[in-house]
Amino acid sequence: MSKYLKHFTVVGDDPVQWSNDYRKWEEEEAGEKQPDGEIKLEPPRRHISFQYMMKKLFSSHRFQIGVVCLVILDALLVLGELLMDLKIIHPDRYNITPKVFHYLSLSILTIFLVEVGFKVFVYRREFFYHKFEVLDGIVVIVSFILDIVLIFLEHEFEAVGLLILLRLWRVARIING
Repeated sequence: MSKYLKHFTVVGDDPVQWSNDYRKWEEEEAGEKQPDGEIKLEPPRRHISFQYMMKKLFSSHRFQIGVVCLVILDALLVLGELLMDLKIIHPDRYNITPKVFHYLSLSILTIFLVEVGFKVFVYRREFFYHKFEVLDGIVVIVSFILDIVLIFLEHEFEAVGLLILLRLWRVARIING
């Protein structure tokens, strides 16, 4: 299993800890344990930087759960908007509900765009070594552009189906994380 997992890394993985080839996982799978006498000491921290705090935030479980909740909410909003556009669900008389769904979805997408921007700022070159993170960034940027285009060219450019597929990619990315 570990020989496949080494290809699926995300920003924030510590390559030194796993020796870039996941030997530790392979030893755990084989049933071998590290000797208890070996203790890995970290040097004392003098200064906590902004980048360190952001890295800690991006790797926290609460942040990941928040991202999962936002992705699910965003997918539901886009799905509801699609159902109203296809006239499966009839919106209100003045078509305000689809617009509210669209703007809520756009605001969630803006949060994701800020997240990607912070990840690029914090991790710098390391961000571009992780294929899933780069693909996720591309998905967020393309979805944001399509959402903005849909505001101005609502009936001329129907790309809501593509938008749903792009948003569902984030679910696959979160399962990987």
